[in-house]
This record gives sequence, C-alpha cells and structure tokens, in this order.
Amino acid sequence: MNKTFQTLFIFAVCLMLIPSFILLDEGITKLFENSEKETLLSNDCKEVTILNNETKDIAVMDIKDYLIWNVIAQIPGTFEKEALKAQVVLSHTFIMNRYISEKEKPTKSLLGAIISTDDTTYPKSFTTDEAKEYYGDKYETALKNVTAAVEEVLNEICVYDNQPIVVAYHTISCGKTESSKDIWNEDIPYLISVNSTSDEKAQGFAKTTTVSAKDFKENAEKTFSITLSDNSEEWIKVLNKTENGTPLTISLGGKEIQASELCTLLDLPSQHFETEIKDGNINFKTKGLGHLVGMSQFGANSMAKDGKTYKEILKYYFPKTEILTLKQKS
Repeated sequence: MNKTFQTLFIFAVCLMLIPSFILLDEGITKLFENSEKETLLSNDCKEVTILNNETKDIAVMDIKDYLIWNVIAQIPGTFEKEALKAQVVLSHTFIMNRYISEKEKPTKSLLGAIISTDDTTYPKSFTTDEAKEYYGDKYETALKNVTAAVEEVLNEICVYDNQPIVVAYHTISCGKTESSKDIWNEDIPYLISVNSTSDEKAQGFAKTTTVSAKDFKENAEKTFSITLSDNSEEWIKVLNKTENGTPLTISLGGKEIQASELCTLLDLPSQHFETEIKDGNINFKTKGLGHLVGMSQFGANSMAKDGKTYKEILKYYFPKTEILTLKQKS
C-alpha cells in the first residue's frame, strides 16, 4: 500500500459550517512492522506535545485535557453521549498513531512535538475562549458532556489487527459513506461504504452552490490551463463515479481531472454533486458534508439516539475493527 497514508486523519471542526479535510503522512500498513504489538497494550502516551507554529514553543497537555478540547472542537458537544464517546476513541486513536509515528521517525519540522497548531494539517483543539464563543449559552452543557465522555473511554483506542486504525470521519454522508478505495485509491479493509440513510434528514445534507458561467470559465481556464467553449453544457462531463454516484474523474473542457480538484476550486461541501445549467449559471447540487469516508458524525448521533453504544457505532462504520483498552504503566 502507498506509504503516504500512515496517519491519515480526517476531521470536521463543526457540524454544519466547515467540511472535513485530510492529513496525509507517510506509510500505513508498515507503521508497526518493526514494533512489537505489545507496545500498543501499554499507555505510555500520557501527554500530547504541541508545537506552536508561530513562537516555536512546545506546549505539553495531559492526554485527558487534550481530548476534551479536541473533541469539543471536532463534534458538537450537545450530541448524544455515545456519539461523543465514539469521537473520543477516534481522537485518541489518532494521537496514538502520531505518538508512535514520531517515536519511530521524528518529523524535523515538529521539533520533537507530535502535532502542531497548524490546523490545516493537524486537528484543531479549542481554547476555553474559543469554545465559549462557539457554543455561547450551551458552553457549560457541551463541556460537561464532552468531559464525561472522555472520562468514560479515556484509555480506549480503535484497532485493526492490533494496530491503531487510519482515522477517518466526516460530518454528513450522502446517504451512504464512501470507501477509501474509491475516494483515495487506497484499499483499507475497514474503510468501506456503509448505509447512513439517517444523514438525509440532517440540516445541511443538500446544498446548491451557484456560480456564474462567466466566472466559472475564467477560474477553470486559469486553474487547469484549459480553454472552454462558449457552450457551458459541454464543459463538465462525469467520466467515472462510485456506486453511490459520487464523481471521481471528470472531463473539463476535454481535459481529464479529479473531481476533488473541481470541488476544491469551488469550495463545495462534498464531492457528491450534480450540475445544472440555468439562466447563465452553473448550479452544483451537493449531498453530504466532508470527504464521505469513515464515520458520519450525524449518522453516529442518530445511532446513539436509537440506543446504539459507541462500540456498536465504531464497529458499524469501521467493520472488522476492535476497541482496545490500553494498559496503564505503573
């Protein structure tokens, strides 16, 4: 498998506003091939070191505190407890991946830390002030909920073949999640497509992004070094898509590009889109929010409302995985 997927991590900062994105690091399946599996059974990662990208100082946070402020930024703290616990396990799994990765092969730019404050690369954690501003009068409730969730599953991570999984989650699916094989061309056995039909009821599930044909032509020609005809009906043609209907490759003015590239250019909520030409505009009708791979956070919350536990939620969205309780070092 391509070594660029060692600690791939996908997360959403909040439910309806910011689509999830990905972190690509080196390797994945060979991450622990030179390590004894017993290493994973002891929790020697009790602290999280974070490089401040501006000052170059390194902050040290207790793992519990880190998980609280990370999770409260990654998923609405007003969600059901079992959904929050599922997110805690995923956030801890990611940190364990980073810890082991940096222990085996340090990243020079991190100066000894395992993550940094660059939230375009690493998952954002809220400060107290940021959390208060975001949640407003729901801050105390959100903090209480997330803290309780962290305390209940503090020492648990999600593993496949006794190794921390590649953590992937998004805000809302398109009704089904997508596989890593389709979206990233990486065949990861537990990142497969599963039904998540409850997402269709989510606020923000469907959105139409309207772009004038004139502006689209100008930006697309500049970005992709192409020349588009005067007939906008001929510009965008889907060449390949998933079984769920998510475009993978498209022809743009005769040039084949990845659908994800067009989504990035237009800042679309997800890669699942259809186009409509109308009144001199191009309407991009999207479903879902985020990259669509792994756990749907809205779907997880719906499962929790239906009485499912965090273990059942994680098992559903990450088939063939297990929850591992880290042993405490004396």
